[in-house]
Amino acid sequence: MAHLRSPVFRSLFAVVLIVWAGAVVAHDHNRADLSNWFEKLHDRKGDLCCDGSEAMHLPEVDWEINGNRYRVRVPTTPGGFQRAMAGAANVETEWVYVPDEAVIDEPNRANVTLVWPLYGPTGVSVRCFVPGTMT
Repeated sequence: MAHLRSPVFRSLFAVVLIVWAGAVVAHDHNRADLSNWFEKLHDRKGDLCCDGSEAMHLPEVDWEINGNRYRVRVPTTPGGFQRAMAGAANVETEWVYVPDEAVIDEPNRANVTLVWPLYGPTGVSVRCFVPGTMT
């Protein structure tokens, strides 16, 4: 039982809890006022990001600014993405750089960091990204 009190175990438990809590269903359907905002979001190339139902909410520990580029931690597979969106905590993730053109420049009305992962034959990339506040 002493291993349950170790700092490593407590830190690991905290990380798992944060990841589990951060994989919240994306668009808050109780906030109908954001539906139009989500539907009009587009990246720097002008491509629409789709509605908020495909976006993941990210806690502060799952995104960062590395140099002058954003990085996000997202599930490694489409199945992992679906499980994370459903609230699963045991999803394998990886850090992915956000392409400059995927960053959404307008103010974040959702007040939470949002990312739209894109899965393809070469792995995971980011279609759209709305930075949070990092407070």
